[in-house]
Amino acid sequence: MKNFIFFVCIGGIILIAGCVTPEQYQLLETRINTLEMENSQQTSVREERSARNFKMQEDLENFQGKLEETTKATRENYAEIKYEIQQIQEKFQQMEGLVEEINHAFGSNSQTRQGDLEKRLDRLDNAISRNYEKVINLEKYMGFEPSDTIQAEPSINKPIPGPEKSSEQELYDLAKKLFDDGDKESARIQFENFINKYPDSKNADNARFWIADSYYAEKWYEKAILEYQKVLETYPDSNKTAAARLKQGYAFAELGEKANARLILKELIKRHPDSDEARYASKKLKTLN
Repeated sequence: MKNFIFFVCIGGIILIAGCVTPEQYQLLETRINTLEMENSQQTSVREERSARNFKMQEDLENFQGKLEETTKATRENYAEIKYEIQQIQEKFQQMEGLVEEINHAFGSNSQTRQGDLEKRLDRLDNAISRNYEKVINLEKYMGFEPSDTIQAEPSINKPIPGPEKSSEQELYDLAKKLFDDGDKESARIQFENFINKYPDSKNADNARFWIADSYYAEKWYEKAILEYQKVLETYPDSNKTAAARLKQGYAFAELGEKANARLILKELIKRHPDSDEARYASKKLKTLN
């Protein structure tokens, strides 16, 4: 309804000014209404796709839940292993004390027995060392801090803290970077998030314009026309209005609708006669005759 009132007002102004015939206005209004219907159909398709994505997200969350359970079980196993190693270490220390007592009791005449016992202790020590290596590797894999008993080992990298919530400018810059890098779909999502989160931002009109431009770049001209129209209706004082009219005219021309393209480009020249966009519009009009 809002769009209908808007176009009626525009049509009245144009008719009073004598610049556009009623037939031309009716043709443009009919075309834009048709595009809105087509956009509604596309929106339904995208909503269905969003529902499928939501289902996939639920499946992913269920998988993450199972993964967390597995991780919990692994942590418990790790604690048990660590306790067993500590017990082995204590027994090893007790055996070392026993060896010292044997040496003291038998003196130099017990060298053979002492050698055998030391070999056994070496094998036990090696087994303990291998278990410690397993613990270290497990700690690295799980991202745990090293235990007190193995502080001499190389330090384990701490988990990188997650990013802080994006500020207004950071969110806009992220979306613009995605746009400049050619990831138009992701850029649109981030620009929409930006507009929803900061509707009164000074960059809200720019975000809406870049959404329209992303569709234009993908040659989805019908959708681009509607998004440029949102710039004109929602942000009439924006510095993007001239560019929005220009690209809207270009989009109609790409669709082969020269009459609508000429109408919009002439309106651009009338409203912004001294702009660069007006000069581009004049050049484009020469090719639409």
